[in-house]
Amino acid sequence: MLLNLVKISLKQQYFDQVMASKLVDQLTAMEDQKKFEHVSAEKAAQMITDFLRSETHDKHFNISAYTSESITQEVSKGPQLSAAGISDYHIEKNNIGYIKWNSCIAGEAAFQEFRKVLDKLAGCSSLIFDLSENAGGDGASSAFVNQFLYRDKSYQTLLRKRCKGEKDWHQSEVIFNYTEGPTFFDKPIYIIASKQTFSAAEYFILTAKEMKRATILGDTTAGAGNPGSSQGIRSPDTDTIFWLFIPNCEIITRNGHSIEGAGVKPDVVLRGKNWLTQTLDYVAKATR
Repeated sequence: MLLNLVKISLKQQYFDQVMASKLVDQLTAMEDQKKFEHVSAEKAAQMITDFLRSETHDKHFNISAYTSESITQEVSKGPQLSAAGISDYHIEKNNIGYIKWNSCIAGEAAFQEFRKVLDKLAGCSSLIFDLSENAGGDGASSAFVNQFLYRDKSYQTLLRKRCKGEKDWHQSEVIFNYTEGPTFFDKPIYIIASKQTFSAAEYFILTAKEMKRATILGDTTAGAGNPGSSQGIRSPDTDTIFWLFIPNCEIITRNGHSIEGAGVKPDVVLRGKNWLTQTLDYVAKATR
């Protein structure tokens, strides 16, 4: 069942249909060779994920198998997030605002929550966005936040997208032009990134770097640049849930640059454990 779901999803969703056909044929050959016999659903899902990523070099491919109980346990282990995907925000010494942004969540509730955070940090001299553990999500969240950070609106046309079945590239950024709210146009922005910074979170960082709007500190991001769609399906008469994420689009900058497989490199490399302390030290030196 899992193999059939993956094959159908590749044919219906993957943006490169020539490659999709090859992947389907190879998965069928693996099945004929009995590569998945006597293998658990979880192990089979990992094998398929590893195969898809190795063949395409696309980190967004993700095939998983869970039980309902394991999902509940996994969720309970993570940090408590607000409606905006924020786990912490406060004002550091020297009046520096800090936002620990763990997940890119869009929607009216998320936007209202992010507005509240920005309102409370409006008087800060500079802002630190910590995306070192942000696995991505909905890119509209970045578009919403960006409107409060950029006076120059040309950032809105920086990213271009092309999805399955489309011949032409088109604007990727969702446009928000609120007339009310705090503005940080002239305040220095610093972003903490890591190898765990993924997908939509990477594009927030890429935009800031390409527009020379922020200093990026930490490590090179994951390089998962191709967005996609997910689906979850329960296996009949079992407690197993299959979750599939298949890339269905490509994104590049207007100059043709892609982060797929490359990520976004930091301006300042951080080592060790306490990256916030290192970032605060860097900001203090930069503002002297």
